[in-house]
Amino acid sequence: MKTNIELLAFRRFFKLISIGLWLFVLYIPAFSQQPTQNTSFKPGGEWLADDGVHIDCHGGNIIFVESLKTFFWYGEHRGRPQGASCYSSTDLYNWKNEGVVIEKGDIQTFERPKVIYDENNDRYVMWFHYDGNGYTIAELGVAVSDNPTGPFKVIDHYRPNGHESRDIGMYFDPDTKKAYIGYAADHTNLTIRIVELSEDYLSITTNDVDIKAHCEGPGILKKNNTFYLLTSQCSGWTPNPGTYYTAPDIMGPYTSQGSPFIGDAGNNSFNSQPCFIFKIPGYRDAYLYMGDRWNGGGRPESQYVFLPITITAEGKMELHWYREWDLSMFTPERRRSGRRNRVTIPSNSRNRGNNDTRDSNR
Repeated sequence: MKTNIELLAFRRFFKLISIGLWLFVLYIPAFSQQPTQNTSFKPGGEWLADDGVHIDCHGGNIIFVESLKTFFWYGEHRGRPQGASCYSSTDLYNWKNEGVVIEKGDIQTFERPKVIYDENNDRYVMWFHYDGNGYTIAELGVAVSDNPTGPFKVIDHYRPNGHESRDIGMYFDPDTKKAYIGYAADHTNLTIRIVELSEDYLSITTNDVDIKAHCEGPGILKKNNTFYLLTSQCSGWTPNPGTYYTAPDIMGPYTSQGSPFIGDAGNNSFNSQPCFIFKIPGYRDAYLYMGDRWNGGGRPESQYVFLPITITAEGKMELHWYREWDLSMFTPERRRSGRRNRVTIPSNSRNRGNNDTRDSNR
């Protein structure tokens, strides 16, 4: 009898231990993968979203929706399913994974998604590089959604005004509310053209100009009525020295000004390729360079190089390398009443590494 009791007790003990081990194995990965709260940018490093997974959102752009007080980051989702992903944030440092907002489905090549918010119709419009058959289709694709987190639905794709189109960038003019797409055009990526979008951003116009710039990853900003266009050369997944151009009008003429990457020891745009320039709201002249570090191919784990862009008093564009930096380096805008008008973003003066390129190519 005693032996049976001891055996029963042992079985219960073993069962409890088994359940405990099972719970440990089940939950410990979730605890171990929780990201720490970010308070700065660390270009080229691992960047975990709220789910503990490296952000998979490449070649895209960021928008800020004032009514939601939220940033939305869109880009290529290189994991499964492929398509475009979306992440949301209130501070630009910490991002929530909102999932894949459009799957590429039968589209062979889906790249460089750019989203704009149509405030008049309260909808979101996505433009992207639509391609296939060895990059010979070369079209613009357009999709729409009623929500920032999708789903987006493709409504059309075509060659803009008959021109081949591959890498694209986007510029929204807050003064005129007009939007433009800069696209690597013709065979093969011979030049960059800029085309104006329709008032509802759902189609293109015939205002389409060859600006004779070269040749991929175009990003555009405007300061003091001068337009700055930043591009990369065409070298596949391998980074190369970037070039910026200036013009008195969005449609040109543009003049080449050389590389803006100061102290770029590797002569490769700090081992990155530009994809977008985001003007951060709430700060004066706060321009964010968004670059991709492809590391030889577009993979889910490919990294990001986010750096501040400076326009000097002489009108020159400059990017310096920072191992770590935050938004305290920008000057907050002020309301007429004198109170600061800014998006609430932590600033900790962690702006280290100016002109230090030791880590820029890692």
